[in-house]
Amino acid sequence: MKNSFKTVAVWGLSLGLFIACSFSAYAAPAAKQIPFFYDSEELNEFFVDHSQWDELLKKYVSDHPSGISRFDYDGVTVADKARLEDYLAMLEQLDPRQMSMATQKPYWLNLFNASLIWQVIDSEAETSIKEISSRVLWRKKRLYISMQDVSLDNIEHGILRTNFNDPRIHFGITGGTLGSANILNTAYTPENVEQLLEQNTREFLNHPRGLSFDDGRATLSTIFKWYGKDFGARTDDIKAFIAKYLSDEKKQLLNDTRRFGYSYDWSLNKP
Repeated sequence: MKNSFKTVAVWGLSLGLFIACSFSAYAAPAAKQIPFFYDSEELNEFFVDHSQWDELLKKYVSDHPSGISRFDYDGVTVADKARLEDYLAMLEQLDPRQMSMATQKPYWLNLFNASLIWQVIDSEAETSIKEISSRVLWRKKRLYISMQDVSLDNIEHGILRTNFNDPRIHFGITGGTLGSANILNTAYTPENVEQLLEQNTREFLNHPRGLSFDDGRATLSTIFKWYGKDFGARTDDIKAFIAKYLSDEKKQLLNDTRRFGYSYDWSLNKP
């Protein structure tokens, strides 16, 4: 292993802005496939043991009255940080291209989340993910997979978004923030990944940080501005994606709304 882990709401905007490409505060990288990792062995019954990560999640993830789960970054013991490093090092030693796509999906999701959690713990950030330089957090190639240097940006925008064509990915990865989807207390596996992605997407969109209505206006998570194209080529496609997870009452509110804004909370999702 080369890089071992051992060592603002804008009101009055049209829905067309779902697919905007430039943003003032944060510009999301475009999805650009990394050809090297676009490979699989569908008949290979490759088993990846995510139990160590599952145990850590169950120990440090907790529910919260706000409806946003929390990760106890400050409470992680020295021994458990070492266990997290061991888990990441184990994933680094595997070649995901030898796995089926059904096994790769939880592999990359868990790798992303575990790596981000490790970086937040190591950084000792206090209140916001923005305390960590974006160059360090997202773009630094800390992982070494199949003899390739890999960053969190690589995993999210070059592998997960492109290889799986599943917009629920955005609710399966944690941004370490109150604005992102819940960090679950369960590791992804081939057996549970589809159910958990569906569950987390539904819970996010029915929480105010995902979608809220006030005085004839709707506020959406800025995720839908940053990654609008992942949810559909047309505005109606995006609305249809959101609507299928809503109650009938909220569906009607969404259909009737013509004024939209966006919001995202960068605060750390810590207790």
